Amino acid sequence: MSFIDALKPYLGDINTLTDISSTGKEDYVHPARRLLGSVTIVTLREIIAPTVFRNSEAETTTIMTRETCRVRATPNKFKFHERANGLKLLRHFNVGGAYPQNRHAMKESDAPSQAFDLNSLVFGDSVNRGNQVWPVKASALYSDGLSLQDKDVCVGETFHNRASEDGTLFDSETKKNSTNIFTRHFITPGTLLVQVITTNGRTMPIEAFNHLLLCLGDAGAYGGQTSISGVNVRTHLVGIYASKLERASTSPYEIVDNLGNLPEILKVDVAIAAIDAYVAPDQEVAIPHADAEKLRSDLITRLVKDDNSLRQSYVGAKAKVGSLFDLWFVGDQPKKSTIKASAASATAEPQPPM
Repeated sequence: MSFIDALKPYLGDINTLTDISSTGKEDYVHPARRLLGSVTIVTLREIIAPTVFRNSEAETTTIMTRETCRVRATPNKFKFHERANGLKLLRHFNVGGAYPQNRHAMKESDAPSQAFDLNSLVFGDSVNRGNQVWPVKASALYSDGLSLQDKDVCVGETFHNRASEDGTLFDSETKKNSTNIFTRHFITPGTLLVQVITTNGRTMPIEAFNHLLLCLGDAGAYGGQTSISGVNVRTHLVGIYASKLERASTSPYEIVDNLGNLPEILKVDVAIAAIDAYVAPDQEVAIPHADAEKLRSDLITRLVKDDNSLRQSYVGAKAKVGSLFDLWFVGDQPKKSTIKASAASATAEPQPPM
């Protein structure tokens, strides 16, 4: 049995995305009822260049756990970038991504499937349509990212000033020295953060799960201030785990506080082995690090080589996911002419930029 086959009892089925219920007088369509089954991707985020994760304060975001004070990256620090990756993937295959991220407003005459897509199913979405807001809950639930090391050993500071063109801090207009001086707190290279991405209730079909793995990619540019300076985080897959019920051992807060005394300077393979040894015994299915990485790398290779079977998987998913949203929100399929035009767009080869 392949690892994907082993996960199927804990994921949804793209052919049964909807159910029908009744008010007693008439029937209505809604998303398929939730079933027992939880799949968890445990990631290790390796900081490979100075990275800034903060909120309204200048300091790096931290949180106190049972054991120590740790760097904390809230879910959106990673989810925003990976959701954007998903939109780019759908645009590459011409099967979605019609709207910019977080900017959804559609005409009342438009079919829901023109705005909602596979990315909506994975990461959640909301669309303004007339005086209504249509929300979609995410299938992929992101946890906080927590550092395995104490905050004091993985946060640095740099001193910045905004000097005048002549190289001084003197402001010729005000005849005063500039006050544009500040300290920036950043997470230092070598810091490791554990983050968990969970799907619960069998709401995510295999096609959407593969899309999520591709969205994670291998590395990326994260953090509002530092995302403009290039790739700064490498993502390692510790493992992929599945069980009928969610387990506390897949919470990053439980993981970091139950790993014992790890060295301050951690090697990636040591951290992965320690996390897997803690999480795996609780799970009914455990896909270890090497095999989880192979699942992702195979998908990336197929994407790079423009594998036709991957393209067709996205095209097939577009039709079925679109049908889910059309039936759910308006109770009807779009006109056949719309479906034909959409299908023609999906199968067309992407055009190179001019």
